[in-house]
Amino acid sequence: MTQPDTKASSDNVLSVRGLRTVFHTDAGTAVAVDGVSFDLAAGETLALVGESGCGKSVTALSILRLIPSPPGEITDGEVLFDGRALLGLPENEMRRVRGNDISMIFQEPMTSMNPVFRVGAQIASVIRLHRGLGRDAAWAEAVRALERVNIPEAARRAQDYPHQLSGGMLQRVMIALALACGPRVLIADEPTTALDVTIQAQILSLLRDVRRDTGMAVLLITHDLGVVAETADAVAVMYAGRIVERAPVAELFASPAHPYTRELFQSLPVMNAGAARLHAIRGSVPPATAYPAGCRFHPRCSRALPVCALREPPAVNVGPDHTAACWLHCPEASAEPTAGEGGKGA
Repeated sequence: MTQPDTKASSDNVLSVRGLRTVFHTDAGTAVAVDGVSFDLAAGETLALVGESGCGKSVTALSILRLIPSPPGEITDGEVLFDGRALLGLPENEMRRVRGNDISMIFQEPMTSMNPVFRVGAQIASVIRLHRGLGRDAAWAEAVRALERVNIPEAARRAQDYPHQLSGGMLQRVMIALALACGPRVLIADEPTTALDVTIQAQILSLLRDVRRDTGMAVLLITHDLGVVAETADAVAVMYAGRIVERAPVAELFASPAHPYTRELFQSLPVMNAGAARLHAIRGSVPPATAYPAGCRFHPRCSRALPVCALREPPAVNVGPDHTAACWLHCPEASAEPTAGEGGKGA
């Protein structure tokens, strides 16, 4: 198998290279993100998926330099927005990027909004900061932003406080806030968590419409593979701080190459399965302070080889635009599975 091409293309609006983010804790240094690299093209939706604790949200916060320090620290890598290196920008310049060039929908809208300010005022303050409008003009733009996300009676709702809105309505406000200044990149961290299926479908449709109309790129962080199938163009699968597989969405769903990705698909509920028990990936994500040697998934893997416990696998091409970091796809790896802790079937 050939090694993947990691050179950034001029079509990429966002490029992440070798990103490493750690947290200094009493239990030791937790490496939450370890050598993550990916590209995001204009108009593309890339889904970042994996179990809780794999580093997805920390990756997003690192891109925007929102990691709390201490205890967090970005120790290596680069983040390029339109070729501009973000990690070395002075903080006052980075503030002009956040909410303007790159926006984020946070995972918990109720805790992300200021409870003592009206939602319209919070949107208007972002517009005034980045677009330099006066108070009245910014308020009018805030109302229009709410109208664009299909909030009924937007002018009246702009006067509401966050606690006066339902979960679905508040999520729409968060989207309006994120889109108010026309960002080139939107980072959506679990944008449909805790929403019923009807509201979820409306939110996903809204994001698709905005992307189609504006050419905005979207980094979608989710654990919901159904959302990925409906929304994404490409998928990056993350495990224990690293990306272990990346492919176009149709290719990944048809031919997952990494054992971890396969386990994720096997864990999905199946229609008409009757009383059959759901498949669960045995074990759990290792603590970020104590990753195992070699492939970090090997203690949980039913197909582990002897080399998996010894050396980290390289990312190799397994299909068109499809890479996987797994010794099973490396000709030099032994074909015999280990009889150790990863050698029993899941």
